[in-house]
Amino acid sequence: MSDTTPEKQNPIHHYQFDVEGMSCAACVTNVESAIAAISGVEEISVNLATESASITSSQPVPIKKFIRAVSKMGYKLEPQGSSSLVSRQQRSIATWKKLLVTQAIFGLPLLVYAMLDMFLELHLFSRNTGILIQLSLATILVATGSGYYQRGFKHLILRVPNMDSLVALGTGSAYTYSLVSTLNLLLNWKMEGFTTLYFEAAGTILLFITFGKWLEAMARGKTTEALTGLMDQMPTQAEVNRDGSWITLPLEQIQSDDKIRVNPHTKIPVDGVVLEGISIVDESSISGESLPVDKQVGSQVIGASMNLQAGLIIRAQKIGRDSLFGQIIKLVEDAQSRKPEIQKLVDRIAAIFVPVVLTLAILSGLTWLLLGYELTFAINVMISVMIIACPCALGLATPTALVVGSGIAARGGILIKSADAFQQLSQIDVMVFDKTGTLTESRPQVVAIYPDDNSAVLDLAMGLERHSQHPLAKALLEYGQINSGQIAELTDIQEIPGQGISAHFQGSKIALAKVDETSSFPEGFRNKVTEYRKQGFTISGLFKNDRIAGLIAFSDTLKSESKTVIQTLEESGIATFLLTGDKSLVAQAVAQATGITNFEAEVLPGDKHDHIVAQKNEGKTVAMLGDGINDAPALVAADVGLSFQGGTDIAINAADIIFLNSSLKNVIYGHRIARSTISKIHQNLFWAFIYNLAGIPIAMGLLYPFTGILLNPMFAGMAMAFSSVSVVGNTLLLRSHKFFREF
Repeated sequence: MSDTTPEKQNPIHHYQFDVEGMSCAACVTNVESAIAAISGVEEISVNLATESASITSSQPVPIKKFIRAVSKMGYKLEPQGSSSLVSRQQRSIATWKKLLVTQAIFGLPLLVYAMLDMFLELHLFSRNTGILIQLSLATILVATGSGYYQRGFKHLILRVPNMDSLVALGTGSAYTYSLVSTLNLLLNWKMEGFTTLYFEAAGTILLFITFGKWLEAMARGKTTEALTGLMDQMPTQAEVNRDGSWITLPLEQIQSDDKIRVNPHTKIPVDGVVLEGISIVDESSISGESLPVDKQVGSQVIGASMNLQAGLIIRAQKIGRDSLFGQIIKLVEDAQSRKPEIQKLVDRIAAIFVPVVLTLAILSGLTWLLLGYELTFAINVMISVMIIACPCALGLATPTALVVGSGIAARGGILIKSADAFQQLSQIDVMVFDKTGTLTESRPQVVAIYPDDNSAVLDLAMGLERHSQHPLAKALLEYGQINSGQIAELTDIQEIPGQGISAHFQGSKIALAKVDETSSFPEGFRNKVTEYRKQGFTISGLFKNDRIAGLIAFSDTLKSESKTVIQTLEESGIATFLLTGDKSLVAQAVAQATGITNFEAEVLPGDKHDHIVAQKNEGKTVAMLGDGINDAPALVAADVGLSFQGGTDIAINAADIIFLNSSLKNVIYGHRIARSTISKIHQNLFWAFIYNLAGIPIAMGLLYPFTGILLNPMFAGMAMAFSSVSVVGNTLLLRSHKFFREF
């Protein structure tokens, strides 16, 4: 272990880039390898779906150094934010569409001509004319698809082949062989083995691959719709008071402390505080709460929420990416850019996949030649093997699912900070809850009054507490308003900290004080105190001339959904546990009311941490939900920590998943999304691996000795093109799930 003190350690430097030009998992590996070779780089994560790179370095590295290293590999790197993901994806879609239209004009006639010749033995032209037509069409397709060759051969020279390398070798070999055969046939060179044409294979393979690239670009654009939908909700301008005049400025020109006018039925552009006006605001896009929130002078407002009623003047505090909504978007982006362990395994496989395919193609071709088959047969096999192999599907299997899953979660008010959190949340064995603010409302309420037929008890207590700032006083007054209590007019009100509050009423001394186990009361009151204490209630006694006249019980009431959530978790095979620093009687009452069978009370923050560690040491995957400072150690220790947006900053920072509203149902919703997302990743990887395991041997001709079936390179190209699209299409099915249905 290093003896370097934290003060002497080098600061960590973080870099975020957009990456252009990646097409498969091998490309991801190539970009990561180029960056990893730079001195000081400690951690790299390149995401194919979001076309981004996240880099951590132990020392400052010039931006140009990263850009040069990646450009040598044939990719373009630029600082994140130089262009939006949406604009890059739209640019990519437009580029592939343009190429597809061009290649379709010349490729479809070539495909039709090949099909008529192959299946119907129908010859529309003489032999020589037909050869020249195929040569012309294929040459145009190869020329328009020159990008495949430039990228593919460049990576071959750099000894980091990718999918384009396979396409370039496969179609290039087919075209070159056919060109030699054309010269042999037209000029009568009488060369043996050069009498078959593969122009239709070379040309139509490029057409199919371009079609697949266009579909893939379209599909990948859809996987980020949830994220771009969040971005679209962010206002782009605001009405600002500058030198006494109201002017409209772009959001990037707004400064902290600017006065901003928000008209009715418009979005609030920044986080801030209300200076003038009273209105109601819809914050559902931020917190998921369906009911509007009252706003008045001094109230905090959140950017991207909707002002529904009257105009407001606010002071800007946090703007753009610093605002709560901006942080939400950043958390979603970060979650999509980090890789779970399953993706790291896929990347390692993809790094050796292309070289293995090239080796198999060469070996299979040589094997058939050694077995006495013609050169034409061997070339057919080699081209088919190189074309049908598809690392693209492997590369897209994980990141597309994470993009869709995290976007769905974010729209429902669930922010998942990392990809690993998806994986951990999907397989939890134990769900540990803090009590206050998680299972309960974290707000005291009156739950009982004794005697319940004596309205004077409530009226006198309200009279005593009418000016108090104590939380129990507020709860009592709220209860009185709901239950038609009448505030008694008292005199000489005195509040003594730690002892209660007293006053005079109609010649009698009235007091309200805490009741504990040492208090001595008549039997009826004594029995009621015992009953309340067993339920974990806080008890205040109303005294008249020092004699007990009534009891008022307070409790931090359970959230309405607590019992249902616990029951649903237990039915799903997830054990539940309550850890609280509250007293044992309170913990027991909450556990009994919710259906939690395992609980520990009066635990310190370190005890919570140790309990989580003990559960993990038993081989269990543990999740922890808490929102207080005392929960932070346990949240960090858990496999996945969860907290609420309203929790303390330290709890939010320690957690892996943030709920933007206080509903416990988010635990169920989040688990559903995580489980379905990871399941979708497994499905994608299964089909990608099965496709290659089945397709490559068939392309190598292993079925030919038994069935006479030999895969035509043209159909190999068609299969390869649609494999990536099928993976992305399968991922998009996530969006049809009803994750937020009631239970």
